[in-house]
Amino acid sequence: MADTITRYNEGKPILYYTWVPQWISGVLVEDKDVVWLEVPKTDLPDGNNDVNTSFNGKNLGFAVDKIMSVVNKDFAEENPAATKLLSLVQISASDESAQNLKMQDGEKSADDIKRHAQEWIKANRGTYDSWLDEARAAAN
Repeated sequence: MADTITRYNEGKPILYYTWVPQWISGVLVEDKDVVWLEVPKTDLPDGNNDVNTSFNGKNLGFAVDKIMSVVNKDFAEENPAATKLLSLVQISASDESAQNLKMQDGEKSADDIKRHAQEWIKANRGTYDSWLDEARAAAN
């Protein structure tokens, strides 16, 4: 990626493969520095073309992943508050990418990562508190 960024900064053309969340999206910003390439139609090898292949309004031609929490059944039954909290948490790809960029830039110690989380909570206090309220309610 260092070579790609250098080429971009020199005004040369670039083509690279990436995904989000990923630190590079904080350096080469979509619709400012780069654009996602689109395909005219979805045509996956297994023929299952009913999957979501759209990201930010563009057909990327491959399935878009969704990150989800998974717990075992016993834990879920014994811990309804935790299960509820994990079902509510939604952190945007841009927020995750921004945190990944901080780590790429050297802020990668356990203390740094804890601080990143605390900063995110502070910036999203209302949402975070609503998750905790709903999780606490599920425990009762």
